[in-house]
Amino acid sequence: MDFIQELNLWTKGDVFQGKVMVGLGLLLVLTIPLLSKKENTLSNGMLIPISLLLLVNLGYGSYLLYSRPKHLELVTGSFHINPKEALQAELAKMQADNKNYARLKPIWAVLIIVSVIASFLIKNDYYKGISLGLLCLSVGFLLIDSFLHHRLDNCLKILNI
Repeated sequence: MDFIQELNLWTKGDVFQGKVMVGLGLLLVLTIPLLSKKENTLSNGMLIPISLLLLVNLGYGSYLLYSRPKHLELVTGSFHINPKEALQAELAKMQADNKNYARLKPIWAVLIIVSVIASFLIKNDYYKGISLGLLCLSVGFLLIDSFLHHRLDNCLKILNI
């Protein structure tokens, strides 16, 4: 498979993930009124982390939808002008992104473990809600990064051959 075809597949995957993230973000919008009920302090504690997950899903999902097709056009244009230089530049960018994803996944895993432990140790409902919200946030971030990393890793394996 040549460079442009592989880059096109990777772009389509990221655009699809952006659509899923925006869709999930819109579903999370529906949970905000449920979490903001004044009488339930557990759900009040979850409000801030879930709102942050909502913002990331909407923000980064929209970014993927907007930027990936433009990036594909830019790289395709530069590839037709100077294939070797475009390939090297894109591989360097992908390798840097690959390192970043690899560094973030253990951080999300540690936050998941800390959140689970904290939710069992904390007695106050508000703080227990915060720890459960951080658990949801960390799992969401881990899933987002894992899917992005998996596609990028596959693309790198094919392009480095």
